[in-house]
Amino acid sequence: MEQTAIVTGANSGVGYGIVQQLLQTNPDIQIVMACRNPDRASRARASLMEEFPTALIHVELVDVASATSVLSFCTAIKNRYSAVSHIFCNAGILSAHGINWYQTFKLALTDPVGLLERSDATKQIVGELNQEGMGKVFAANVFGHFVMMRELETLLAASGDGRVIWTSSITADDTCFDMNDWQGVKSEVPYESSKWACDLLATASHDHFKKSNLAISSFTTSPGVVASSIGDLPAWITMFRVILHYIMRFLGVTSQNITAYRGAFADAYVAFAPLLVLTTTIRYLSLTNRWGKTYVGEQPLSIDLDTANLLYQKCNTCYKAQKKSLPMDLP
Repeated sequence: MEQTAIVTGANSGVGYGIVQQLLQTNPDIQIVMACRNPDRASRARASLMEEFPTALIHVELVDVASATSVLSFCTAIKNRYSAVSHIFCNAGILSAHGINWYQTFKLALTDPVGLLERSDATKQIVGELNQEGMGKVFAANVFGHFVMMRELETLLAASGDGRVIWTSSITADDTCFDMNDWQGVKSEVPYESSKWACDLLATASHDHFKKSNLAISSFTTSPGVVASSIGDLPAWITMFRVILHYIMRFLGVTSQNITAYRGAFADAYVAFAPLLVLTTTIRYLSLTNRWGKTYVGEQPLSIDLDTANLLYQKCNTCYKAQKKSLPMDLP
């Protein structure tokens, strides 16, 4: 059966790299670029077609931060395709309002690797909500993808080997997440909180699929450190960081992938590897050695299944409410 992959945020960054990796591995795979900005999506598609002239690439507009937009997107997908083999839950935001310079200099002296791997020196915005009343970062990074996954379950199962692949982060762990604030609205690190939520939902969703006898699996990956525009930092900071990334990589810090193409390496691996070699409680990492060779690493996750299932239930309740056009029960 032919494969069809949906990649959110495919017009730039890791999403663009995922499309490149997929087409390089399987030139016959159909790509759905799920993007918010039509102009950027059109330019990205044109660029990809220059690189892969025979590729089947379709653009479908969606704002993953809006459940209403995601539901409309899924209707269009169901009208166009009979099966979907992959959903890459990649699009995301890191809402920031500047740099904590004190923390920057402190980390530069005490933990330079941490400075480049984590967002500790970034001032993240706390308390943001989207128009639907949900935590803004959680809605974009997690809930919109959850809605997409649930809404397209039938198409994923119809492929015979549906795979949902969540983009997590090497910086996310259980210390970033509080079940009493599962949308990260009060969190000082809503981005990391949302990424651990991705790990939790990947595990809980995988369990749901197996109990429902659906031919769908769910996994998480991390692109490592990529010099992307996420966080909306000034261009000069991004350029300066790139130089530091290369220095750190040469010194042996393997998380420094730098380019989105390298950062997407683990996604292609999880997309096409035999299921027997994959485990849902492992985060698959894109890594690059000092000589520029990119490979896949494994990061075991300490997932609390009760927490994972509770988060799944909360998201599922909101999903069902949204489907019925009722106010979402957000607490």
